[in-house]
Amino acid sequence: MEKIKEIWGNRKLRGILFIIFYVIMFSYIFIVYGNKSEKIILPENKPVKVEKKTLNSYEYKYINADLNLDITRYDNIIHFKIDENDYYYIKNKCYLLKDEKFVQTENPLKYNYDYLNNLEELKKDSNLVKTTKYADGILEENYDISSTKFMKIFDSEENSEKEIINYSIYLKDDQVSKIFLHDLELEIIYTNFENIEKININYEFAESEE
Repeated sequence: MEKIKEIWGNRKLRGILFIIFYVIMFSYIFIVYGNKSEKIILPENKPVKVEKKTLNSYEYKYINADLNLDITRYDNIIHFKIDENDYYYIKNKCYLLKDEKFVQTENPLKYNYDYLNNLEELKKDSNLVKTTKYADGILEENYDISSTKFMKIFDSEENSEKEIINYSIYLKDDQVSKIFLHDLELEIIYTNFENIEKININYEFAESEE
């Protein structure tokens, strides 16, 4: 104990001890933490696999050069308005509500398909062109697909003048937010997936329009 007091009372020895202590401390910090470096992980050029689940009820915008429509899907029924006219898809047929009756009519919308529940099949038959990650967290997957395969997936009789259809899927937090069909100049923006109000179809069915 006396020896320690003697050493501690010697300012020169005490200074040497402090220097040795700091050398040991900084050496330890350098050895433990000096070799650690931050890893930057770049996104792979691979499409995001969207969990397969059926989405029967949601709201979306249908936008092309002529129209900007709010569309509601509830179960397998779809409703939208053009001007003051109410249109419905019921059992894959299009109806116009006229005088409180459903009148079967020509579908006024081209390529208005259920993309959400056919995405995996669509992507499987497509060629991935590129993926792009934006600063706001949006991920864009861009694809090419032959128009023949595209129409077959949706069991459609519509024809496209393009041999190849280029389209983009936009995802935020692994949820599809938008689909843009570049060659068809059609944008589908998904706006709501929750608490969709039931569509009223308590009307009589009339004969089809001539």
